[in-house]
Amino acid sequence: MRVSPRSRCLKIMPKIVDAQKYRQELLSKSFDLFAQMGYANVTTRQIATELGVSTGTLYHYFPNKQVLFEQLAEQVCLQDIEAIASLDKSRTISERITALGQLLIENQDYVVKQAAIWIDFRQQLAVQQAENNITFQQIDSRYQQAITELLDLKDPQLAKFVWTLVDGISLSQIDDEENSFATQIELLTQMLIAYFEKHL
Repeated sequence: MRVSPRSRCLKIMPKIVDAQKYRQELLSKSFDLFAQMGYANVTTRQIATELGVSTGTLYHYFPNKQVLFEQLAEQVCLQDIEAIASLDKSRTISERITALGQLLIENQDYVVKQAAIWIDFRQQLAVQQAENNITFQQIDSRYQQAITELLDLKDPQLAKFVWTLVDGISLSQIDDEENSFATQIELLTQMLIAYFEKHL
């Protein structure tokens, strides 16, 4: 059977890759790897092996491990903010706080893993490097803005305080699984509802 020249051309054409989509897939797969092994304990070669790509491919998308991690943090942040933004802002303040708490409880495993890998990364940096890391400054600012908009707050520092409490509860789960995440989030929502109903 003869193969037409056109058929031969089709067989040797390079695979077209959507670079942005492929980058996002690599980042998504990296999340659980960092959660399992920790930022400091995994090498770029190990990341490539676990993701099923060559180190050359990984370096093509991410110049080094820190850049990969920072881009992962940005992608996760954008997904989180999209989830927060999807909550109904037309509801009462109590209902919005309850909905935020429920969102956190439904995604407990992900929220705790995220807190663990974020703190692990920051511990690998010098204090000044961590404080001056532009990527994480922007991420913190985005979370703060998302909470400000959800709860219609006038004081952005209040939004930062709310997210700091959520972070604290998430971090407490890393070494103390007996301390119920759901119970703590429910207590936090009750405290916030009581505060906002009185002061806003």
